[in-house]
Formats: sequence, structure tokens, C-alpha cells
Amino acid sequence: LFILFMAFSLREDPIRNRCNQCGIDRKWSLLSFSFITISLVAGIIYGYPALRRDLLNDGSTLDERVLGGVFTTGSWTTQGGRFLFGIFRDRYGTKYVTCLSLLCVIVGSLGFAFSGVNETVALVASAFFVGFGSSVQICLQPVAVLFVKNSGMVIASLSGAFNISGLVFLGLTSLPGVQRRGAFTGYAVFVLGLSIIALYILPRGASFLIDEEIVCNTETELESDENNDTKINNEDLTDGTKESNVTSVPQNNDKSALAQMKTLEFFLLCTWFCVAISPLQYYVGTIGYQLEKKGDASGFYTNIFSVAYASAAILTPLGGYLADKVGVGVVQGIATMASSVSFFFLASESSLNVQVIGMVFYGIGRLFVFGMFFANIGKRFGYANYGTLAGFGLLLSAIISLLQYPLIALTVGGYDLAVNISCGMALILTTPYCIWLGSIEHKERKNDVAIDSPP
Repeated sequence: LFILFMAFSLREDPIRNRCNQCGIDRKWSLLSFSFITISLVAGIIYGYPALRRDLLNDGSTLDERVLGGVFTTGSWTTQGGRFLFGIFRDRYGTKYVTCLSLLCVIVGSLGFAFSGVNETVALVASAFFVGFGSSVQICLQPVAVLFVKNSGMVIASLSGAFNISGLVFLGLTSLPGVQRRGAFTGYAVFVLGLSIIALYILPRGASFLIDEEIVCNTETELESDENNDTKINNEDLTDGTKESNVTSVPQNNDKSALAQMKTLEFFLLCTWFCVAISPLQYYVGTIGYQLEKKGDASGFYTNIFSVAYASAAILTPLGGYLADKVGVGVVQGIATMASSVSFFFLASESSLNVQVIGMVFYGIGRLFVFGMFFANIGKRFGYANYGTLAGFGLLLSAIISLLQYPLIALTVGGYDLAVNISCGMALILTTPYCIWLGSIEHKERKNDVAIDSPP
């Protein structure tokens, strides 16, 4: 009901509606819709431990490697699919590509609803489409361009929304008296509703901004029709989207997408992200199994993981604030170390209660890893080629993340200790890059070079 109110409230006055396309009403409506959609759709595959437990409770006899393969498929399309959808968004616009992404979620949800507990092909196909649906995030994140001074905080918050979506599977499988078929069918209908609203509220083009010419024409019409009583001044139109006090921007911003991809900075960013992604994906794919080996026979702590994963979203404003104030390099370093610590907890023989601490570190680390990857691109490279750059990085990480399957197989084979320690060490080895990037940003601030991209 809240989303419907936002959508139809923009229809009250056609002239004012055009003006609001660059004003306060429009930008907050778009941000609200983006946050709600991402938090309920984008990263639902990462709630897979709850679905896995539900399949087992319903009598699934699939091997643990097969169950891990279902998640691997979904997580792979979550990463790799965003490259394809990112290019589509930049080429064909936000509105229709977002709806296409939501359609994939609908197909995948119906697949999970009607798949048998031992139907491997059906489960894998469902995860495949659900993963593609995560591309809604890369379609909607450029809304941060409307909030230049706090673009890092906006992107980090939307990454936090991605984490919240990890609760969807837990919620659907925990509904009292509702079978999996009914729960996932109802969810598919809900996503269809979001698609209809997206058709109405989202911009057709790739940019969330509008032409200055439209703004000028709208101002003239308002002044004429309302006898200057509702004159829209420049400050109102650009509230929250004015340039910051600094006057320079990173030199990466004015390059083509290909030129930006060839820079050392983008190469190192993708390397850092690719090294981090396999351990992070492996953690989700095996956490239920490893907790069961530690004594979680009922799946209680697996559900706690889903809650801890989503609850980390509370810290997204802090991560975004730090990115805006001290730079993304520092926060990337925090993310790397927090993620690393979580694997050392998992490698230990600590009690299940202590393992919860490791889950919290994982949730925070993963949240900031993804949040700072997107924030880095937006702040350091701009939004003109955002979909292409972010999608390309996600495609590379998707290829590398296929390593998670042999890691899962090794863990099931009894080598979980070695795998967990190796994952923790691999993350630590990326910290020199974070220090290097942080030093660059520190020099830029000393030289009064802006970090934020211009509108």
C-alpha cells in the first residue's frame, strides 16, 4: 500500500510531476522503491540455508554436494547475470530491464514452489532464474546519483537492503501452516505487483536524472500557470543533488567504459573483489552443513545465521558514512578483516553460541565487501558507465566464484579445517590493496580533489 501511494501520488499534477522528477518528491520516492524492492527480491538466494533445511525436513535425500550445487548455480547467476543486465540497463534503460529481472524472480520462485524435493534439475533451474533476478540491484543502485553528497551512504544502504533479502527464504519456509508451494507462489504474485509498479515509477532511460531543458520548461510553466506562487527555484530543484564544496573529481570519471576498465585502479578493485567472492560464497553454501557437524541438529543456528546475515544491514549507514568521509579504501580494509575473522571462527572448535559471533563478523564483512565494491565504482568512476563496470566486475567474480564448488566438495570430504583457514588467509592477503587505495584517497583529500561524482 505504501508503494502504491508513492506511485500514484506523482499523478496529482502533471506539471509538478515533471518538476518533481529532479526534486525532493521524486528522488525520495525512487529511493524508497529501490530500497524496498532490493530488500525483498535482490539477494534471496543467500537465504538458501533455510531452504536447504526445509528441503531436508520435507524428505529430500539429495547428496550434500548436490544441494551445494543448487546454491552454486544461484550464486553464480547472481554474480554473472548482473554483467548482462548491467549492459542492458545502460543500453535499454532502467524501467524495462528492471522488470525483466523481476520476471526472472517470478519464474524462479514458481520453480521452487512446484519442484519436488529430489528433483535436481528443477531445483537447479529455479536457483538459476532466482539468481538472475538479483540484477534488480544493479538496475536500481544508480539512484544514488540523485544524492551526490551522500552517494556512498545511499549505495551502501542499498547493499544493506540486498542483505535483508536473505531473510525471504527463512520467512517463506517458516510460515505456520503454509506449504512451500503456497508460500513461494504467493511470493511470486507479490513480485509481479512490484513489476507493475516499476513500469510506472522508474525512468525509461539509464539515468535517474532528467535534462536541464525539461527543468527550465517546467519552471516556466509553473511560473505562468500559478502566477509565481509556486515558483521552483534552483535550490529546491537540486536539494540533495548539488555539487559538494570541492570542485575537482577523480580523473577516472571522464573516460569511456573501456578506458576505465583498463586502469590499474579498476583492475585492482576487481582483483580484490574476485579474491573475496569465493570464500564468501562458500561460507553460505556450507554454513548449514558445518553447523550440523558441530551439533546443530535442529537447524536453529542455521536460522540464526540468516538473521545475523540480514541484521548486518543496520550498519550500512555507518559504512556509507565512512566511505564518504574517509574513503572507500578504509572501509574495504574493514570489510576484508571482518570477513577473514569469520572463517577463523568457523575453523575453531568453539561452541555453537560462540559461532554466532563469527556469523556476525561474516554478515558485516560481506555487507561491506559488496557495498564498497559498488560504492567504489560510483565514487571513483562515476555513474555514466556504472552498469557496465559493475556488471563486468561481477562477471569476473562469477567465473572465479566457481571455485566454491570444489571448496564445498572438500569440506564435505572432511577437509573443512584446511578450507576455512585457507579462505581466511586469502582474504588477509588482499589488505595491501586496501591500504594503497586508502593512501590515494588521503592524498586526494589533502589536495582538495573530490571523491563524489558530479550529477
